[in-house]
Amino acid sequence: MKKILFAVLSLILILFLFFMFNLEVINSPRLDDNNHINNSNITHIANMTYAENGVTFNYPAEWKQIDNLYNKARWGVGPATAAFEDPSDPDNETYFYIKPRYVTSLDEMMSTYRVDIANLGQEEVSSRNITVNGMRAVEFIKSWHKEGIPKQALTIHYEVVPGSVYYRFGGVTTLERYNETLPKFELVVYSFQGQ
Repeated sequence: MKKILFAVLSLILILFLFFMFNLEVINSPRLDDNNHINNSNITHIANMTYAENGVTFNYPAEWKQIDNLYNKARWGVGPATAAFEDPSDPDNETYFYIKPRYVTSLDEMMSTYRVDIANLGQEEVSSRNITVNGMRAVEFIKSWHKEGIPKQALTIHYEVVPGSVYYRFGGVTTLERYNETLPKFELVVYSFQGQ
């Protein structure tokens, strides 16, 4: 009798543990093909489509287009192809831009970028190779301080046409707003297509 009771209790415990493990797996975040958390919040962001100047991407519907595309303080020398800012940021410190890069390889683009940010006193937080809509790309996160305020940026360096067409996406905000803004930046990043 004790053996049967022990076997039944063991079976119940095994079934319970199996059920709990499967529930945890089902509810855990999924990774996409880029080893990036597939954040379902991205699909729930109201968005609009930008399709001009040889690029197409989705962006948050409430964000406003920046008219001055020659803003060296925000994205360096040369004009951006497109730029948008978050009007809910009272300090106008949350924005993104997309600009062409006149290089002949992704390696050249990254090498130049690393030198540029070092000269500005910015630090690399992380970088990794990814694929976006079939294009080779590098995801690069950097940080710095501006007037005592910690800033962080997600940059994506796209190889649209190997050897000839390259773009950089830069999503910039304060470190405090970074995590809440990241899904909005990713909306742009993962919908980007260039010609």
